[in-house]
Amino acid sequence: MLTLIGILIVVLPFVLYFWTQLKVSTPSLQWPAIAGPLKLQFADNPARILGDWEGRHMTVEIQGTGVLVSMRLSQPSRLRIEVGPKEEVAKRAGMVVPDPVATGDSAFDLRLLARCSDRAAGQEIFEAALRQNLMAQPIVDVLGAGDKVQWRLPTLRNCETLERLLQVMTILATEMERFPSHA
Repeated sequence: MLTLIGILIVVLPFVLYFWTQLKVSTPSLQWPAIAGPLKLQFADNPARILGDWEGRHMTVEIQGTGVLVSMRLSQPSRLRIEVGPKEEVAKRAGMVVPDPVATGDSAFDLRLLARCSDRAAGQEIFEAALRQNLMAQPIVDVLGAGDKVQWRLPTLRNCETLERLLQVMTILATEMERFPSHA
């Protein structure tokens, strides 16, 4: 009996650890717990979260080896904005190279690079409060173009992270909508 108790004491922490790791790394196990508190819906096959956030349709889905959070704009924008780690944004620039936004914020400019297809609009959009919200995020990889804003993450493990991202994405969507594609 003591041997069985000894084995349980040794094995149980490992079982709990591996179950926790499996749960947080498997969207179909983790995402229902993320969707519920935010009043969003979880759908399986493939795993995704969808619903409305402050009047905007949003989705969370697996893309490649990461997670893509998307939010629809109420109308298409003529702007293309991008913000993320300096090295990544510069490397991805490719053929479409929106102008870098000179923010004058040394902490922001040291860590992140913001680009906008309209330099003047970029100056308006990436004002101090938005820069502060972006700097508060551990991972920033945002692309806004056409009728949506998208944020890429390696994983999504809790509802607090998703809620913070959706708040920042709502700000970006609102700002992009001020520059409609038909104007």
